[in-house]
Amino acid sequence: MELKTYKSVGDLIKELDDEVNRIKTVLGEYLRRLDESRARVEKIKKAQEAIAKLTGGRGQVPVKPTTSQTIDLMGLKVIINVSPDEEAEVLEESVRTLQDKLNVLQRVRKALEPLSTLDEGGTAITAVMSDNIPTRLMLKVV
Repeated sequence: MELKTYKSVGDLIKELDDEVNRIKTVLGEYLRRLDESRARVEKIKKAQEAIAKLTGGRGQVPVKPTTSQTIDLMGLKVIINVSPDEEAEVLEESVRTLQDKLNVLQRVRKALEPLSTLDEGGTAITAVMSDNIPTRLMLKVV
């Protein structure tokens, strides 16, 4: 949590718009990486199926043997030798989280629009922010 002070509702809305645009850019990059990761997973599965057909179901050896290991460093999970499946899973989780944050920011921004009329009267705003999302506003007419 942090407190941020704005000279106007317009300043707060501009910061929210900037954050929405930043998240959209990051989300686009993550979606591209997720598509690439899913394509790698699919290639590996197809190669494994081809090997299984060649060997008559015997010797289903992964095309790229990966044995990942997860270490917990005081709450920070470190995945060593991450597999394509694990990478896709992490990317999917990141995309869902960012999409949720984007939706919240857009709802908050829309909710603030009626307050933009306060800009004419000189209103200072202090926002309680959590992960760059306003959770509480304190308005002060100056």
